[in-house]
Amino acid sequence: MYEEDIEHALRARKYNAIRADERELINAITYDTDGIIKRRPCFGYSEEFIGELQEHDINVCEPDGKSDGNWTFTLPPMY
Repeated sequence: MYEEDIEHALRARKYNAIRADERELINAITYDTDGIIKRRPCFGYSEEFIGELQEHDINVCEPDGKSDGNWTFTLPPMY
């Protein structure tokens, strides 16, 4: 009876969490002076968002077991 409502609520929750993580990263980019931003692997980003970052010369390294396990965003140099 409530299955569709619950599924919709869970999808909306995930969507809102991803958008919040993306807004937080945009804010971090705005005020960054080091050129490298790291975020915990529990943060989530949409493929569209990652693509836009890369189109603006921001290098994106996804979390993996080889590095420190964090998302790493390397920004282009400030001019």
